[in-house]
Amino acid sequence: MRVNLPHGLVLTLALLASPAAMLPPNAVIAAETVGLGDGASIDILEYLIETSPNGHKTVVVMAKPNFDPEPFGAVPSDNFARRVEPLCAGLVSNSRESLEAEGVGAVRVRWDFEPSYDTGSPSEIKISRFHEFVYDIDENWKCIPRPLGVGLDNLSPELPSGLDVSLRYIEQGPRARQLALTYQSALPLEEISDEVLENAAIELCIVHGDLILADRRRYYEQLEAGLVSIGFVQTDDRGMELERRVLFGVLDDSCNTGLSSTLADAIRETVAGGS
Repeated sequence: MRVNLPHGLVLTLALLASPAAMLPPNAVIAAETVGLGDGASIDILEYLIETSPNGHKTVVVMAKPNFDPEPFGAVPSDNFARRVEPLCAGLVSNSRESLEAEGVGAVRVRWDFEPSYDTGSPSEIKISRFHEFVYDIDENWKCIPRPLGVGLDNLSPELPSGLDVSLRYIEQGPRARQLALTYQSALPLEEISDEVLENAAIELCIVHGDLILADRRRYYEQLEAGLVSIGFVQTDDRGMELERRVLFGVLDDSCNTGLSSTLADAIRETVAGGS
């Protein structure tokens, strides 16, 4: 799959000074269709450049899905992050020279759509929803997903167990009623003992899992969760992925870790104090 930034992008970017400035119409490839690798595709409507107050630059890809992303009701954006990642990978791979010259450090994909399900709103009112996906560009020019569901400043919590991990995906698991959280480990998984891994999984289920379960219960009631899967992954240079997972049941919309509420609160306070 090839995804190329518009011709003349470097010259255009040099003229942009304000956040979310839009590229001139003649620099935008309208309705470029890009396959996601699973039979689905999206239309790229336009590219934007967003500059934060501290000078951090993000390529914003405005798109439209050629499939119904929510056939059964509203779902979180994070559910589609893995599916959209090939778009980011193709963009970075084929436009590295331009992105590197301009100091771009992230990619954000957004698609807008009209829900097909009954939103409960009067028929004369048009309802629109959108999903967003954020990816950092690392030193190896790989797209690193940054899930939105726990807050972008909370992806790598300082755990009491001392394990250094970063949240990569929040999604529906392969089993029914399963919430799957996937973390990138800084250490090779074979060097981590079962005890440390299980302790870290307990901490992450309390710090992240409970937060996500509460949000889903509040905003996405159709997404039932009876099981939380905490996964730790490690990827080698060939793209092969090693994974270890720890499973927890769900009780009263919280991870059933077996710890008392006092201990769970203490873990939350410890992590919050270390952030």
